[in-house]
Parts: sequence; C-alpha cells; structure tokens
Amino acid sequence: MKLTKEILKNIIKKPATRNYPSVKQTPPKNYRGKISHNKEKCIYCSLCEKNCPSGAITVDRENKTWTCDYSLCTFCSQCVEECDKIKCHAIKLTDKYELAKPKKDFNV
Repeated sequence: MKLTKEILKNIIKKPATRNYPSVKQTPPKNYRGKISHNKEKCIYCSLCEKNCPSGAITVDRENKTWTCDYSLCTFCSQCVEECDKIKCHAIKLTDKYELAKPKKDFNV
C-alpha cells in the first residue's frame, strides 16, 4: 500500500531534472565560461600566459598567435584581470559552457 501511494505521487509530480540537451539551461550572471580572445585588441604582451596558473594559454609574440588549451583551463579569469589591468580588454569570459567534443580538439 505504501509503495502504491509513492508511485501515484511520483506520476503526478514534475521531474526533478531538465530534459538536457533539448532544454538548455541559462547560465547565471557573471558565469565564467569559454574564453573569447579578440585578435584586433590584443597587443600580445603575454601577461595572460605568465599569470595563467594552469599553463593553458600560450602566446607567440613574433607570429602574433594566441591559443588556449581548454582541457587545462580552470576558468579562473586571471587572464581577463591581467588583460584589463593594462586596458587592453582583449580577453573575455563568455557564458558558453558546452565544451565537450567527440575528439580532443578544444581550440576550434
């Protein structure tokens, strides 16, 4: 009798989880997601690379390239803070949270 009552109660109740991926969740304000790099604003000073605690960012000043290995990134936003200190504003954190890929190619 107790089990039947529990079954009927759960049939009527809404599910506790979302139907992901068909129902996407909206990230909260100030969410630290995928890093966005603006090549036009970047002066390639490599302060973001020096202050990255996980070593995820690499900057080549000669060839003017900037890459981030998202498998190493901890999304701590220290790179954004350093970029904002020198008034460059080339690095931003977006609200994108879906970074999983079938192959290990996170830089695309």
